[in-house]
Amino acid sequence: MEVIYSVLDAGLFCTIAFNRDGIPHQIPTGYCRIGDKMYIHGSSKSHFMDAIIGKQVSFSVTHLDALILAPTAFDHSFNYRSVIGFAEGMEVSDEQRKLEFFKAFTDRYIPGRIADVGEPTPDQIRITKLVEMSLDRAAVKMREGDAGIKDLNGFDKWVGVIPLEYSYGTPEIDTQIANRVEQPDYLKEFVRK
Repeated sequence: MEVIYSVLDAGLFCTIAFNRDGIPHQIPTGYCRIGDKMYIHGSSKSHFMDAIIGKQVSFSVTHLDALILAPTAFDHSFNYRSVIGFAEGMEVSDEQRKLEFFKAFTDRYIPGRIADVGEPTPDQIRITKLVEMSLDRAAVKMREGDAGIKDLNGFDKWVGVIPLEYSYGTPEIDTQIANRVEQPDYLKEFVRK
């Protein structure tokens, strides 16, 4: 499970696939892993949330780590890490658990943010649906390494790995903010890392 946790914890969004009225759908969304469960949230009026509560869904998180340039187009590939799972979407209605989710979710994306902006109000918690998905039926699929061609003698084309890196840009303050609040230290530290 530790490999599954590491792939999920490094991800920024997941895709939830589900069937509604006989039509397959998939929605990308933010998520948070707490223990051996994944959580997503949405509006209490969300048709998407209604469509997955009490239903079987599939979820996936994928990281593309590198392009693999092989000696032939046929052998080109990618290095990647992914988790794919199947679960029943279970609604969480306990307000304390919802609050714990909001804290974990907010700080997962920007550590220190929840202390700065404060906890959601009881009304905000009430109008949010929270869905829990077990990781019991989750699996990891990954590839790493080079092109994997045993004998490159005789090839006169470049063969190798092009690593992919993701980074955060310089934060830009919202143009509608009249009071030019200084960027908080936790945000400066987050972007610097």
